[in-house]
Amino acid sequence: MSRVEDAAPAEPLRHPLPRRPQRLATAVVEDLVDRVVAAEFQAGSTLPTEPTLCASYGVSRTVVREAIKAMEAMRLITVQQGQGTTVRRFEDWDLLNPVVLAATVRHDDELSILDDLVDVRRALEAQMASQAAESASDEALAALQAAMEKLRSVTSDPAQYLQADLDFHDLIMAASENRLGRAVIRTINAQAFRSLRYVGDPTPKDCEVSNIAHQAVLDRLLARDAPGSAAAMDDHILGSWHRRRPKRARSKPRGSAATRT
Repeated sequence: MSRVEDAAPAEPLRHPLPRRPQRLATAVVEDLVDRVVAAEFQAGSTLPTEPTLCASYGVSRTVVREAIKAMEAMRLITVQQGQGTTVRRFEDWDLLNPVVLAATVRHDDELSILDDLVDVRRALEAQMASQAAESASDEALAALQAAMEKLRSVTSDPAQYLQADLDFHDLIMAASENRLGRAVIRTINAQAFRSLRYVGDPTPKDCEVSNIAHQAVLDRLLARDAPGSAAAMDDHILGSWHRRRPKRARSKPRGSAATRT
């Protein structure tokens, strides 16, 4: 995309702004982040000027400045005196910021970010399963057994099963006592599990197949087998993704969220 000229008007906000002033900056941020991630403003291009953004969104300079400051903290843009506000490369973005991650997942037509997310889950959750096998209390293991029974009881209802699945994994992470790892997984799951391309359209049979892997993880945890727990968790996460991953993904323009270079 060519450089955005100062005088060029920005597109109208995709969603009407809320009326409460304290939420105006948040609404502007979400819309601008979406447009950056969608490659409407590509790396190296400049955002419209402050007056143009004020006119486009119908907000004050204060609101626009707050929005720009927030996007700068997300590492989406660089503000330089006399040079305007420049969009940064994808590699620079703070992908753990919920707004950035949500938009990136939303525009991830090639599924590259979701593939990365699965790799992160495999690495961290396998490690936490190993830690849980060594450190989980008897009470924590009993809670996991109860969570497994819950998973079995809701296989006929995929919506309930999804929540029970998240609860099972979270109990393992809690038992590992790895607070930072658990926080990272919770952050990425909060956005990934809102994507139909990530969760797929599971059937009761899919839930039953998944429970075979869940039971394998639980068996290794109950046996206090740290390497076995890690391997079982890694197999479960990767196998589940391979079963539900969409077979085809649309191409994405260079400089978009799905492009690495």
